[in-house]
Amino acid sequence: MNQVRQTTRLYQALAEKITRMIASGEFKPGDRLPAERELAAMFHVSRPTVREAVIALEIEGLVEVRIGSGVYVISQTPSREGVERDIGAFELTEARILIEGEAAALAAANISDAEISELERMLAEMDAANRSEAGAAELIDKKFHEFLAGCTRNSAMQSAVEHLWMVRNRSPQCVRMFEKSRTKGHKPVIDEHRKIIDALRSRDPAAARSAMRDHLGRVLEYLLDSTESEAIEEARARAAAQRDRYKVSGRL
Repeated sequence: MNQVRQTTRLYQALAEKITRMIASGEFKPGDRLPAERELAAMFHVSRPTVREAVIALEIEGLVEVRIGSGVYVISQTPSREGVERDIGAFELTEARILIEGEAAALAAANISDAEISELERMLAEMDAANRSEAGAAELIDKKFHEFLAGCTRNSAMQSAVEHLWMVRNRSPQCVRMFEKSRTKGHKPVIDEHRKIIDALRSRDPAAARSAMRDHLGRVLEYLLDSTESEAIEEARARAAAQRDRYKVSGRL
């Protein structure tokens, strides 16, 4: 008999371990969690995994991220019951690189001139929206990618891309991560989308695949940058606090 196997993602396992430590009192309300680098070394995971775990705990109301200070425990019990620890933004974007890269390659072999013109129109709208509000630009970005998937003439590929975007917009984990990226000023990059259209116009599947993967690889870099900057600010605050302690001890 076939059994459905449920995969526990690495960040979920880490979030669960920290949750148990909070519940047991090892980390009490008001305590600051160890720095990102320390948690990564303690649990033998990558720093991006730590960041996703912290976001999961933040969504559940167990911790609070204080920019320039660190991550603090604020409760021993989740304030949001039943919150699912779902797909994270890093994992999702890695999947998009693989799937949407192939979608772009397939679209290059099947796209019509009229469809290329429609993508051009969307790109012009995205450019205008970028100069007003990021939320509008992101909505057009979604339409751009989903429309391109439809140009593959493959309903399974189109459905896969639409599902990835649905997860991106419904997953609390992804929504929180992309919010952090947006607050750092990251918006859809027009030049990257332009290269995708140019490859499609040339009917060059390899170039279209490469352009799409380069674009989504940049999205992944933005996510890393936006979360890493918080860790850097925390490290600077810790270093400043240490310097202050040394100054005080030097006067004693």
